[in-house]
Amino acid sequence: MAICLCAVLLAAACGGDDASAPGATSAAAATTAPSGAAPDRTQVSGTALPRFEQLEDDPAVGRQAPAVVGADLLTGAEVRIENRARPMVLAFYAHWCPHCQNEVEDLTGWLETNELPAGVDFYAVSVLEDATRGNHPPDKWLRDEGWQHPVVADTPAMSVVDAFGLVSVPYLVAVDADNEVVLRFAGNVGPAELAAFFTALLEPTS
Repeated sequence: MAICLCAVLLAAACGGDDASAPGATSAAAATTAPSGAAPDRTQVSGTALPRFEQLEDDPAVGRQAPAVVGADLLTGAEVRIENRARPMVLAFYAHWCPHCQNEVEDLTGWLETNELPAGVDFYAVSVLEDATRGNHPPDKWLRDEGWQHPVVADTPAMSVVDAFGLVSVPYLVAVDADNEVVLRFAGNVGPAELAAFFTALLEPTS
């Protein structure tokens, strides 16, 4: 499973221009200043994953994913990112990150005439919020882009960032139906590659 998913995402990442990862922006560049509208309602539980430092032989693979519960930035409804006996994909975006902006724009545009494969839950996590940088607040940015999937905000203490081992954005974490991490990836992923990634997640592992 992990080898197949790596192949899908490595193909998507070619041509990235950031030093930390193809098409990624380092989290170390962020100075967080959250607005506090929804992040104070976000809660994280479970054992934190190690920092993401390598795609191959990632020590997080096979570990149980942490759970996140919070308010949807766009609707206010409760979002529960937790074990539901279904595979899920978490996409982590920062409103000021140009790679994240490009990925969100490409994905929402593609979804106007296409669909992601059913059977995989898809969530966004707004991270590294900074009121002094572009596209703030993140909920307005995502709403303006036409984002249609559940999205929660990280806490002011960056609890979600720490729990999932994020070091740069955009960042993707894939979890199987047993709530085990199968892949983590930093860098841009095109919508067609993301759809292929969903399909791979649904394939039997036996």
